[in-house]
Amino acid sequence: MDGTNVAREGSAASTHPLAYVRRRHGWSYQDVARVIAEHARALGVPMAARREKVWRWEHWGVVPEADSQRALARALGIPAREVDARPWPRWLPAHGGMPDGLPWTTEGSLTALASVLDDTPAGPCGVPIADEPALLDAIADWDAAGAEDARHRGAAAAEHPPVQAAAAAEHSVVDGSALDWLEAGVTGLRQLDDRLGGAAVRHRVEADLRLVNGLLRRGLPGRAGRWAERRLLRVAADLAQLGGWAATDCGRHGAAQRHCLTGLRLAHSAGDRPLAVALWGALALQSVIADRPRDAVAAAEAAVRAAGGGPPSVRALAASRLARAHAAAGAEGACRRAEAEAERQLDAAGTDPGPPWLYWLGTAELTAQHGLCLLALGRAAEAAPLLDRALERLEPSFVRDRSLYSARAAEAHARTGDRDRAMELGREAARLSRHCGSPRLAAALDTLKGCLDEDGRQSRTVIT
Repeated sequence: MDGTNVAREGSAASTHPLAYVRRRHGWSYQDVARVIAEHARALGVPMAARREKVWRWEHWGVVPEADSQRALARALGIPAREVDARPWPRWLPAHGGMPDGLPWTTEGSLTALASVLDDTPAGPCGVPIADEPALLDAIADWDAAGAEDARHRGAAAAEHPPVQAAAAAEHSVVDGSALDWLEAGVTGLRQLDDRLGGAAVRHRVEADLRLVNGLLRRGLPGRAGRWAERRLLRVAADLAQLGGWAATDCGRHGAAQRHCLTGLRLAHSAGDRPLAVALWGALALQSVIADRPRDAVAAAEAAVRAAGGGPPSVRALAASRLARAHAAAGAEGACRRAEAEAERQLDAAGTDPGPPWLYWLGTAELTAQHGLCLLALGRAAEAAPLLDRALERLEPSFVRDRSLYSARAAEAHARTGDRDRAMELGREAARLSRHCGSPRLAAALDTLKGCLDEDGRQSRTVIT
């Protein structure tokens, strides 16, 4: 095999953590080989600088020899103990997309946020997807931080009674009006995402995150400052959740995880557990879409735990995400139990809509999610009428969801043999998708085409 062709830089579609490290440093394969050779010599180990071996580590899953790993760690400033404690490639700074060892404090949250903002431009697919152990570590960290926070919450509340909103207006440009504008801005971006899809709002979300990050880093003195800081942290967490969802909609799954995991830190610092439920739920749905059902179940179970004692509408969201995760894993009984719990909690919510960011969760959305679960479980005959009913009730302004649910409903009808209804819904899905395209919509339409005609020729002519 020609080493020149093997190590060609054009094959940079890899999402291996080493590829992310190379992009961050602007290194080619040859650069990595040269850096490793130089640092190996400094460690007293002679080594040739061969870029072919770097390509094999990144693309073939070959594990570097111990000397090469130590030399690379030295070049990256990573302690040798990290290399010894964590197997390749988990010790690489890109693995899992999150800095390790950050405290669950406001400062730790801002450090994580800065890391996300620094890495936003990296690559069309973003950073690597966190593997299952990394996600489980994040869940364990969250649970531990929540337990510690619960132990101190009562004492902290006694020591620092609530600050009146008016007090925050004193001696600060970040007053109540400014905070109201920022919060309303997130709601507006969510509604634009409903209409146009994640690709249309992603860059605006990042810009607003940078604005809020800058305000938080200015420092807000006094008790009024603490009140304003908490609201800013909540806005940042809300934006991180929306940014994670927009990245998922665009097929940037690693970036989606980074936003959501950072959002969890921000929500923790803000003391907003319902928003943490939304973030765990977003991670669960991202894992479903990325075809990682075990990760989806783990994240959804974390959402259910975080929702305990919260508003019924928030518990309905957590149960709905758990149902989708179990459906992706093929666990029909667990899926149906979670669906029933979601319906029960939504009924209990009555006319209380819950937090402002949950405006979209209603009977139509829950019905659609139930239909998607059944479709994933191979129950197309049950899924079709549910998805039809959801489309009848869904807000017209939810263009992206209408397109997606139309495509899924068409698939359900096609699988039951109702080709005419499938074609009708398919045309509607394709029409709407032109206004809010995303990889998810394209994949749904591709699946539908395959259902309608094995070779896709006829459906491609009619639907596109």
